[in-house]
Amino acid sequence: MRTTHEVFAHHLQAFAQGLDVLVSDYTEESSILLQSGPITGLFGIGQFFEAFLKNIQPGFWEAFTIQRQEVCADVAYLVWEAKPFVTMATDTLLVRDGKIHVQTFTALG
Repeated sequence: MRTTHEVFAHHLQAFAQGLDVLVSDYTEESSILLQSGPITGLFGIGQFFEAFLKNIQPGFWEAFTIQRQEVCADVAYLVWEAKPFVTMATDTLLVRDGKIHVQTFTALG
């Protein structure tokens, strides 16, 4: 079974590998908690990431930088930015049984 460190690293690398690889870190019971409300299950999570990837503007990935990355037991925490597109964002991942069980995501303009 993958560790929290391994799941976290895979999740970060998966953005460059496509939607199927990205969604493979989740299960049908997984949820992403957003300001707009929760998304649960592979279909909804897939739709969320499909929209996220589709709406990325040119220059986003070149501007993407990780500000802080921590793992403590089964929780991973990420602070990142992609100025001027995203001035700050945070992700928190709760990993269970080698998959992302719950993720929170907040991005500020």
